[in-house]
Amino acid sequence: MTAFKKILVPTDFSPAAAEAVRTAVALARTSGGEVVVTHVTRAPAVVVENGQVTPGSAAGRPLNLWNMFRALVPDVPGVRVTHEVVVAGRVSAAGIVWMLETFGCDLIVIGSHGHGRLRRLIRGSLTDEVVRNAHCPVLVVKAPATRPSATAKPVTAQAGRVA
Repeated sequence: MTAFKKILVPTDFSPAAAEAVRTAVALARTSGGEVVVTHVTRAPAVVVENGQVTPGSAAGRPLNLWNMFRALVPDVPGVRVTHEVVVAGRVSAAGIVWMLETFGCDLIVIGSHGHGRLRRLIRGSLTDEVVRNAHCPVLVVKAPATRPSATAKPVTAQAGRVA
């Protein structure tokens, strides 16, 4: 098995991205590597000392990206995890490949939202484009399927009714 030294994980803080972070941290733990978690925010973005970031896409509402990163990344001893915020017009495959090269990573672990075939056919998928353009292995991770809650009641058919 190839030991990956530096793993790039782009995140939008979605469940799929959270699963990608957990997977990357587990891989880094077994291979002795490190993880670089990145997030793209739109310009203008203002970063202040305590980690508050006012991204251009949040309608001026301050977000504490540092707290969001900390909540996303599991605390695993022996695994170095760094956080990077990149200011760009939009998230793109070219931008992710640029991050790969800029941060010196040798693997990308990316979450897939699985929006469906029709949408992918019409617009394409960011994940698909990253897989096509990256100059290193790309591991695509899906969010875990949600399970019905234990308190959910089964739906029963009523006798004598025809739909």
